[in-house]
Amino acid sequence: MTQANPKNEIVKRRYIRHMKEARGLAPATIDNVLRAIFEFERFTSFKDFGKFRSNDAISFKKSLLANGGRRAAELSSRSTVRGKLLPLQRFFTWLAEQDGFRTKIRLSDVQYFNLSNRDVQIVRDRPPKPAPTLEQMQHVIRAMPAGSDLEKRDRAILCCTLLTGSRVKALTTLKLKHVRADRLGIDFDATEVSTKFGKTFTAFWFPVGDDIREMFLAYVDFLRGKLLLGEQDPLFPKTRQLVGASRHFHTEGLSREHWATPDPVRDAFAKAFAASQPYFSPHTVRSTLAKLGQQICRTPEELKAWSQNLAHDDVLTTFRNYGAIAEPRQAEILASLRTEGDDEQEAFEAFRALRRDPRFEKVLGGC
Repeated sequence: MTQANPKNEIVKRRYIRHMKEARGLAPATIDNVLRAIFEFERFTSFKDFGKFRSNDAISFKKSLLANGGRRAAELSSRSTVRGKLLPLQRFFTWLAEQDGFRTKIRLSDVQYFNLSNRDVQIVRDRPPKPAPTLEQMQHVIRAMPAGSDLEKRDRAILCCTLLTGSRVKALTTLKLKHVRADRLGIDFDATEVSTKFGKTFTAFWFPVGDDIREMFLAYVDFLRGKLLLGEQDPLFPKTRQLVGASRHFHTEGLSREHWATPDPVRDAFAKAFAASQPYFSPHTVRSTLAKLGQQICRTPEELKAWSQNLAHDDVLTTFRNYGAIAEPRQAEILASLRTEGDDEQEAFEAFRALRRDPRFEKVLGGC
């Protein structure tokens, strides 16, 4: 079976250059785009891109949507489908402007990659992913063992995530030197740390518990004082694996290397939550912090500082993406507002009744 079209491969190489040099996309993003394009090629039996027509987009879209099942699966499917169709739409829009394709591909055909308005709304209205409460995070961290070097590191990973809202890739690339000398936070230097959009910023400790902060700082002191790690060494070192006398690998403390993938961070979370709580991914802690900010920030300046600490330029980004209010709390807020409104309505009705009293008219006339 054909697995490639030589003409298409030439076009894709040009598009990779465009994504990298003109749009500045990260390698991981480019890989996701290429996967979407390849899936479309495979569906069309690797037909020449220049022969693209609206029916190709319609058929591919229907095939993706048909993979849904129950309601939960359908909701997930629409989000996934949209994530594949948008890169294809951008690709063919770009291709329609290239020499040799302007007369072959019509932009009106490219529009058929759009989902229906209803499906787009379903994607937007998906309920927010569950996130741990601050109390749950504190309980889990406090219950984690810290006897061995590996246990100290794993507990520190959860502490750091809660203290800074750090993303997984950043955690795996942090160095000891990025912990501020004044011990008030962490400097996320994008020249060395894998931050989203290559943003450099400082995250000061969120107020999530003095003991959580002290656990983390004690771990930093342990790396420097006991293990004698230097400023260029990883903040969360990779597990050292050695070959024993039986020629089998076994773990022995911490190495001086960074992890190659973010999987060990997720494993640390899974192990920590396995004992007492449902599993929450590291990224959901950002929602935990956003909700905490909603509760304790009192002024616009405080909200801005809180948002900035999560590396967001806009306060709305924080609360749009992570600050959704849970339905029980939503109902509670609306109920309290309704109660206040009922009181005002009762007062207004009492005023109207008093206004009809002749004695009130006399008093009002004398004012």
